Amino acid sequence: MKTFALAAGFAVLLGGTALAQTTAPAGETTQPVTGSTADGATAPETLGVEGGSPIVTLPEVQAGAAPAHFLAEDLDGEDVYGANNEEIGEVEDIVLAADGTVAAIVIEVGGFLGIGEKDVLVDWNAVEIVTEGDDVRVMAPTLTREMLEEAEGVDLDTLLVGHD
Repeated sequence: MKTFALAAGFAVLLGGTALAQTTAPAGETTQPVTGSTADGATAPETLGVEGGSPIVTLPEVQAGAAPAHFLAEDLDGEDVYGANNEEIGEVEDIVLAADGTVAAIVIEVGGFLGIGEKDVLVDWNAVEIVTEGDDVRVMAPTLTREMLEEAEGVDLDTLLVGHD
């Protein structure tokens, strides 16, 4: 978990650096940006860097509505359900790209009591995060346990720079 927090912090720093380097052309000012994302959720409101702040304001969760945002730590250790609503693994971690986007989700599969498990990288787009009441549920409807067990495992310690 410490490593994930460091990776998330690194991504935030890189994202902040990229944001700080973005400026409006001479004579133009930046304006607050709001809108909708592809899934219909309200996009965060931000103030442009020039004459403003890089601070993000997210909308508050409305009573009875499904949350539009999650903390990565909330997904750590969550069971992943695949085809036929079968448990196929467990969220081990989330891999962020240097630009702050999600590169992959790490799903732990196989083994017993921590012995013989392996980590498999899965495309973030293959995963759906849904809520059932107050519970978060991770779904991968196109995957099966057999697909994960047959997939090549990855050693996160050798995959990521500075990971220990």
